Amino acid sequence: MNPAEYERMYRYEDHYWWFVSRRELVDSLVRQLPLPSHPVIVDVGCGTGATAAQLQQHGAVIGVDISPLALSWSQQRGLNNLLLAAAERLPVAHESVDVIVATDILEHLDDDVAVLKEFYRALKPGGYVVITVPAYSILWSEHDLALMHRRRYVAGVLAKRGRTAGFEVVRLTYALFFLFPLALVMRLLKRRPPPGKQPEAQLPPLPEWLNRFLIWVQRIETTLLSRLRFPWGVSVVAVLRKP
Repeated sequence: MNPAEYERMYRYEDHYWWFVSRRELVDSLVRQLPLPSHPVIVDVGCGTGATAAQLQQHGAVIGVDISPLALSWSQQRGLNNLLLAAAERLPVAHESVDVIVATDILEHLDDDVAVLKEFYRALKPGGYVVITVPAYSILWSEHDLALMHRRRYVAGVLAKRGRTAGFEVVRLTYALFFLFPLALVMRLLKRRPPPGKQPEAQLPPLPEWLNRFLIWVQRIETTLLSRLRFPWGVSVVAVLRKP
């Protein structure tokens, strides 16, 4: 990720609808898992730490990131249990983790199956992985260039990757279903930055009322996702279980 994006992420994560909504979705998914008391949760690719901070209500959270800059921002949130490491080589003991959270991480990595196999190694039997990834190559845009994505996914491909790594697929759906048409138009209009301009993540400043409205829409969707599976969306969401 471009270094400037970390500072931007840190400034936006607490209030911007995209980050708030994704964090609340992940929190909802973790809350629904049949976990032991005081589970060990690893947030892989923790970035600037907002998701890891919220997950602390569920158990002991370890934040992992390959970027020292990202971890420095996480420390500013008061997180101390942080590890500098790649997702392919987690510095945790074999079968020592109850839940791994990987929000928008796999699309950055060359070998996503190898990473999922590393998650499998780290998890206890019966442990879970909660994953979000960006959906549909048609949505590829300047946003992906700024965040240094390798790919976007469809649900079936993510499920196949999980099964190849040894997991059972417990949940598989799309998210940001209601906002997909708007996202499609915006991404098609901004495929690439103008010549000579550095790519930027598409997080346009919004009026407070619109930001609150989008959070409200996504809270409805998160509630529905506890009962439904959406056929399309801007993100793919999966919950995988180690047998």
